[in-house]
Amino acid sequence: MEGYTTAIEYKGHLLTVQTQDKGPAFNYVESLIFLGGKVIFSRRASYSAHLNDPDLQETVKRLVEELHADVLDEIVEGKYDRFLE
Repeated sequence: MEGYTTAIEYKGHLLTVQTQDKGPAFNYVESLIFLGGKVIFSRRASYSAHLNDPDLQETVKRLVEELHADVLDEIVEGKYDRFLE
């Protein structure tokens, strides 16, 4: 299973972003944003349309990397500020 975990300090809060492939039984990758050990937001990206691709592992790896980077960028852009109050 592919995955990344990144801690980021943002506006005085320590956020942890964890992104991973949920596996072939689920066919999606998921990013969770944690604040103080509690999930404050989750986002998923399905790869069910790619299940028969010969390069499925590379597709999943790319999806995990892209989703993780997107969520980190969105934190800095303020998209999740409402969850920090």
